Amino acid sequence: MNLASKGGQSIFLAEDDHDDVYLFNNALGKLELNHQLTVFGNGVELMNGLEGISPALPDIIFIDINMPVKNGLDALKEIREKFSARLPVFLFSTTGDRVTVEQARKLGATGYLSKPKSTRDLEDLLLKVLSVNWQSRSVHDFYVHLQVADLNQKV
Repeated sequence: MNLASKGGQSIFLAEDDHDDVYLFNNALGKLELNHQLTVFGNGVELMNGLEGISPALPDIIFIDINMPVKNGLDALKEIREKFSARLPVFLFSTTGDRVTVEQARKLGATGYLSKPKSTRDLEDLLLKVLSVNWQSRSVHDFYVHLQVADLNQKV
């Protein structure tokens, strides 16, 4: 389901950092998209939220990797096992090490996104991601967005 077909999307964000939640919500607001953002503070809250609305699911999920209680990789694994292999799920992190990116791919993430350093870069990234009809793509497609500094990190 893309923006053109629905006029907006139901977006779930699992993020424990209040500043990152504020920046994410602010970036979405600046894009002037007709969206519904629901925020969860960790992976357990996200799973409870998904169970509470199942069988209906959000259009897309963004999950921070480093969260307390249940991290993003564990939440991704549970989403793929309990809910859907096709639901677009993007892992969102400040790091972009190759091992974690590959682990995300193997667990079935739709993509791996480095958190941009500026609000403007976050707006651009969200616009790119939310403009794609991920439901129509192969579950084997994997989108990676890393910051230039992340590409130079050693494994």
